[in-house]
Amino acid sequence: MHILSVQSQVVFGHVGNSATSFPLQCLGHEVWSVPTAILSNHAGYPDFGGQTMPPATVSDLLHGLDRRGVFSKCDLMISGYLGNTELAALVTETVGRIRATNPNLIYCCDPVMGDDGSGLYVDAALPQHFRDTALPVADITTPNLFELAVLCGLDAGALKAASVGDIVAAGRTLLAHMRPGATVMVTSADHRDLDLTRVAVIAISDSEAWCVDTPRIVFPSEPHGAGDLLSALFAAAMAEHRSPARALEDSVATVFAVLSETHRQAADELELVAARDAIVSPEQQFTARSVG
Repeated sequence: MHILSVQSQVVFGHVGNSATSFPLQCLGHEVWSVPTAILSNHAGYPDFGGQTMPPATVSDLLHGLDRRGVFSKCDLMISGYLGNTELAALVTETVGRIRATNPNLIYCCDPVMGDDGSGLYVDAALPQHFRDTALPVADITTPNLFELAVLCGLDAGALKAASVGDIVAAGRTLLAHMRPGATVMVTSADHRDLDLTRVAVIAISDSEAWCVDTPRIVFPSEPHGAGDLLSALFAAAMAEHRSPARALEDSVATVFAVLSETHRQAADELELVAARDAIVSPEQQFTARSVG
């Protein structure tokens, strides 16, 4: 499969494209990584070097790809951290350009905007852009609970410790704005009935909803990038199999394997290289259960 990934990139560590490209390649996919920001490291450190990419530069990179004739071969497009509406509009425009030559393109919009700990850390106009412009052309979206609430027009944090039913209902609110047959995958979906020793992920379509939960791995310092990795793996599995339950099981198993190796090595960054065999063949599998 050929995948275009438009999101942030770091030199040290693994977030954005730096978290997703290698695992996707390990699984046999060709990945074209276009950076929306190039940083020395993620912003969880006391400082970082680098910058957000100028929209004109990102546009030039995408047009260069177009001139190579690769858009007609693109099976899946993933967008992650964009930061501002200019870059977001460019991504939406690119989706349309690819679909003009390949109407079967699957587009996954990971609406990276914030979380309960930090709140909104992007342009305040970006949530409205996602609702009005990006989601209507998306086949998959992968918000966390904070982002799901914001996209649904709820108070930030309104879905924290919500019921499974509330999360599924919120997901279906987003589906009403998306393409026919779309899927919402909610990361960090810790609902009120979930044991505190476990974490959950929920995939929602018009007709069904599935949940996978795993043991919670506790880190002294939580590694960044696991959400980016999960979104990309889920999107790739959906593009291959078109089964939300299977995509959830496959992607969660791989991310759990990476986090387990990271924990074993007491590392602060995802241990992707050390977990390369487990990325392809995770030792532990988790079964999706129907929740709606």
